[in-house]
Amino acid sequence: MVSQTQRLFGNYDSESESRYLGVIALFVIVGLLLRFYLLAQPGHLFGVTEYDDGVYFGAALRLIEGAVPYRDFVLVQPPGIAVLLTPIAYIAKTIGTANGLALARIVTIVIDGASIVLVGLLVRWRGRIAVSAACAVMALYPAAIASSQTVLLEPFLNFFSLLGLYLCFRDSRFRSSIAALFFGGMLFGVAGSIKAWAIVPAIVVAALLFAASQPVAKNIRKLASFAAGVAFGFALLSAPFFFLAPKAFFNQVIAAQLSRVPGQRIDFQARMREIAGTGPVVKMIGHSGVVTAVLSVALLVVFLAAAFEMRVERSNFTIFAPLVTAAVFLALLWPSDFYYHYADFIAPYLAITIAIAVSAQWLQRLGLRHDRLWRPVLLAGVILAFLWVIASFSYETAKSPDPQPAKLVEQLVPKGACVVTDEVSLTVAANRFYASNKSCPKMVDSYGTALELSGGRTIDGGASLNPRVVSAWRSDLETAYYVWLSPQSYRRVPSAPSVNTYFEAHFRVLATLGPGLGKLYERID
Repeated sequence: MVSQTQRLFGNYDSESESRYLGVIALFVIVGLLLRFYLLAQPGHLFGVTEYDDGVYFGAALRLIEGAVPYRDFVLVQPPGIAVLLTPIAYIAKTIGTANGLALARIVTIVIDGASIVLVGLLVRWRGRIAVSAACAVMALYPAAIASSQTVLLEPFLNFFSLLGLYLCFRDSRFRSSIAALFFGGMLFGVAGSIKAWAIVPAIVVAALLFAASQPVAKNIRKLASFAAGVAFGFALLSAPFFFLAPKAFFNQVIAAQLSRVPGQRIDFQARMREIAGTGPVVKMIGHSGVVTAVLSVALLVVFLAAAFEMRVERSNFTIFAPLVTAAVFLALLWPSDFYYHYADFIAPYLAITIAIAVSAQWLQRLGLRHDRLWRPVLLAGVILAFLWVIASFSYETAKSPDPQPAKLVEQLVPKGACVVTDEVSLTVAANRFYASNKSCPKMVDSYGTALELSGGRTIDGGASLNPRVVSAWRSDLETAYYVWLSPQSYRRVPSAPSVNTYFEAHFRVLATLGPGLGKLYERID
């Protein structure tokens, strides 16, 4: 019979995992209720809440029309997300692009909820407290909640990476099956076809496979199977686009990102605010700097505890957890840009590391009776989780979404009109994405277009006067009958004299659409 300590802190057979499904289900329900409640707030489901979601869903909408990313329009991310969204894009042909985007937002939340399940299953061998801690982090982590509110890459990246980990690990050890490692690697490859950051946990898994305490030949076979799976998974969604436009694929997905020169670098403190998840706490008590420092130190303590556990237990998974968390953290410090949803990349690895740090061994070293401590620990955790949920509601609902553009624009712009915009999420949410004129520009990412044409520079990073960027916008304006400029258009549209002169001579303001939606212009000649 499994003892109380074994049930709580691990060392039990994985067949007993069903007893933890209730704990996992509880946090999945909490996480989904919180996310769907926020999505149901006015303007969130059908409004314009992001720039990137228009790019990714717009790429899927272009793809089902026969336009090929990289060859026919710029896409500076791998094609995985566009391919995965094509079923919803087909549905949007019937229900409208605004409803299609709303459906894609709902699917994103469901995918994020599945990641809560996977994190719980990955750490179930550590016991009930570990499962509760890991699932609570995934359910309540502010960046995870925020990035799941619309179509962003991180929820899909995390889901496929966690699914890959689940196939690679059986409790604390790598699975012995070569096939399991291949399919686990394949899922990492799929994650990499969504966002290249998936290479970070994949490299950590590969390194541990090679360094495992088994005969070298067996390690090499396992590593080869995993690596073949990664390559196959990436090629599965990416190879067709690469072969159709190899040079453009390389320039947009790799070269433009590696040579990226933004207007300014985001500082370390701003990154730590997002990584430490300070938003809800700061919303309640203020003192952003102090809260960030305290939560950062708390995360460091947890990391050190997991690192010490790695040295003591030395199982594959206990080694993997702190190593991958450190690697992902360093990866988040590397790019010059940093957006709120970037921090979601570290969420599952923080969750796993916290679960590893919650161990009977640590409590024993502190002289505590772990068989009696679990109830007050769980009670305290439930109270803290409740307070965190309340704070998260307050924090997230305080963000004012933009009004629904479909209600404003459908009466102003005829269906099928050629509309050029710096933010495609505007036309997608207004059901004015598709143009009857096949010569209408197919641009879905004005920001990425500047990166690709200028060799990695943004508009505020030096691309505003780049001849190729200026020429591309001038050409698009010459074809457009309507131009829809967002409040952030100054960061995406070049301010070169030839562009400004042409625009002022041929367009006039049709409507000022309100906060967040910018201005709509119509051609006057």
